[in-house]
Amino acid sequence: MKAFTISILVFTVFNCFSTQAQTLDTLIDVGGYKLHFVILKGKGIPILFEAGGGEDATTWNKITGPVAERTAATLITYDRAGFGKSTFDTTKHGILNGMIGLETGLKKLGYNSNIILVAHSQGGLYAQLYAARHPDKVKAAVLIDVTTTCFYNKKRLAATQQVINHQNTYKLRASNPGSYYQGADFSSNIERMRKFAFPITVPVTDFVSDRTPFKDSIDINDWKRCHREFAAVSSNRSGILATGCGHFIFNDNPPLVINAIVKAYTMASGK
Repeated sequence: MKAFTISILVFTVFNCFSTQAQTLDTLIDVGGYKLHFVILKGKGIPILFEAGGGEDATTWNKITGPVAERTAATLITYDRAGFGKSTFDTTKHGILNGMIGLETGLKKLGYNSNIILVAHSQGGLYAQLYAARHPDKVKAAVLIDVTTTCFYNKKRLAATQQVINHQNTYKLRASNPGSYYQGADFSSNIERMRKFAFPITVPVTDFVSDRTPFKDSIDINDWKRCHREFAAVSSNRSGILATGCGHFIFNDNPPLVINAIVKAYTMASGK
């Protein structure tokens, strides 16, 4: 009995060690600043997670474990510049600089080949840009209530930027430059992304929240309409209304999003 107990203990310790060894938590120099990556190593096509505005890699903690268990895939989460553990270079802000930093980091880590994208909110703009720049490498995408350029017409964009500018104080720039420049660059990021369509060759599952981030009925209807129009562009896009869910669909209904990611991975892998 004693020997059996010791064997169980050794087995448990070994398993814990193996699990820890599979996770890479690292800072990568991408040219003037460092991006924080957390990579759960697996096999097959890696899955890259793009957090929403103001969020970092930890936003995905509720679903990465189940996704890893069901796919055994490599999962890549990271903190965009100025958030989480990533540092910031005030001379390299804006979505294009952010994308160049991400691409540099992925290349250094050896993940600059085929990939699957999962994105939430403003992270959808980064997923869109990455897919537009690497249409042959992106094998599938799961978009979760992402920001669309369709929604931000000129009038709404100007009004949104005005609110952001009011909140963007000098004090914020000094204490949290990542957040400050995320807001300051919002309009320019949207305008830049009008030039980059999501490739129609990439299979997409597009979720839209039932309870959108807005209170005004016109905003609510336009948010949902833009997602419907995006999904209708191609037969390989599937639009899903997440009934009863708010903006963070993957927190309100984890199985719904997890199943979509697993399905995207399975289909992209040809299994």
